[in-house]
Amino acid sequence: MITGTTRLVGLIGDPVAHWLSPRMQNAAFEACGLDWAYVPLHVQSAALADALRGLAALAFVGANVTIPHKLASCKLCDELSEVAARGGSVNTVIVREDGTLFGTSTDGFAVTSAVEPAGADVLMLGAGGAAQALAAALVDAGIASLAISSAERTEELAAFVRALAPGLEVRELAWPPSGEQAAIIINATPIKDELPVPPRADQQVVDLAYTPDGLPTALIAAAREAGCSTVVDGLEVLVRQGAASFEHWAGIEAPIDVMRSAIRPEGRSD
Repeated sequence: MITGTTRLVGLIGDPVAHWLSPRMQNAAFEACGLDWAYVPLHVQSAALADALRGLAALAFVGANVTIPHKLASCKLCDELSEVAARGGSVNTVIVREDGTLFGTSTDGFAVTSAVEPAGADVLMLGAGGAAQALAAALVDAGIASLAISSAERTEELAAFVRALAPGLEVRELAWPPSGEQAAIIINATPIKDELPVPPRADQQVVDLAYTPDGLPTALIAAAREAGCSTVVDGLEVLVRQGAASFEHWAGIEAPIDVMRSAIRPEGRSD
């Protein structure tokens, strides 16, 4: 129950109705005995600056930021973590006691902690805020090359990565791309029901997209059928992102098993 003493955390996006983050974070708050509540906040782009400033005015602890606001939020925070500044993307905002906004990103960690990126050729599907944060994290994790394919912003993301890592091989592929050269395939688009790239057994596959009912996306289903060496679905990525965000806000260890079970009743990690 939300009372006058309840502290609030928000989810800023457009749309927000389908996200499972509120279920996951509220389960975590309850498990840790925190009188906190995580609430979805539907914010259109024109109102983003006002919404972020409103977090401090309404005494929010912080917020997550999702599609399509991750890149814009990076420019609206008062201070950025090294991760957010390097990636040019924010998915987690912390409201400080003086009302200033500190922005960081947990997107990259959620993926690099789940795969083996060092020395890998990576195919990135999508070029939005999450893809940009992931690209920076993958560069720092020592990938061998990055191929990017997206319906939009492909050239922008490629230029961003080339500036970040001048010695890295960066390729721009038409859509839909071939995944033949990739050791890791990452879907950072909202595509769920169509198979953008057929995976092979020797590939690692990560899909940021997920279905609210927990059924596998087309890419995850194909990866499991192919017997891919590593398969990380969008629910697991969400849990890893969310646990890191929780720890930024609360300053305590996240109950990751509780968070996983809240959105994946069987508690699987893959």
